[in-house]
Amino acid sequence: MDSMVLDVVLKQIARDLCGAEATEDDIRLLRSRFNPRLLPDWLVTMLNGNRLAGMCFSLDASVDKSNVGAEVQWLTPVQIVSEATECEPGASVVSLGYFPIGACAEGSGDPYFLDLLEATDDPPLVRVPHDFAGCGQYPIDRIERVSDSLSEFLSKATLSGIIQAP
Repeated sequence: MDSMVLDVVLKQIARDLCGAEATEDDIRLLRSRFNPRLLPDWLVTMLNGNRLAGMCFSLDASVDKSNVGAEVQWLTPVQIVSEATECEPGASVVSLGYFPIGACAEGSGDPYFLDLLEATDDPPLVRVPHDFAGCGQYPIDRIERVSDSLSEFLSKATLSGIIQAP
């Protein structure tokens, strides 16, 4: 899938999104902390043009590639920076090509990332279990693919509203 598919999916769910869009100040913060490979223009446009921050997305185990199911709370830009720089496993996997976008809304502590290892406008969504953080280099084989693309995740997930005010 490509960015056109992602754009279509975002337009389909836009009226149900009641979170917050990234502001220009938020975008400046993100650009100051991430290199362009981890913050491509399409991602900036998506964060700035959609009320995602604070929204919770539920994915049934039957459509989750890891067969676990997912309860993902979309992070605010400040939380994205925090996960990438102050928290584990974020600090361990960002340098490998993963961009943090979500926290577990059920409290497992396992954050969610976009897999930006390949250049694509519709990257896979992955879960990075915190169990393996802080033990040297994060074992890539422990990263769990949730969806083959962000558009697939957003189109199959159920919106659960806002968990906490962004």
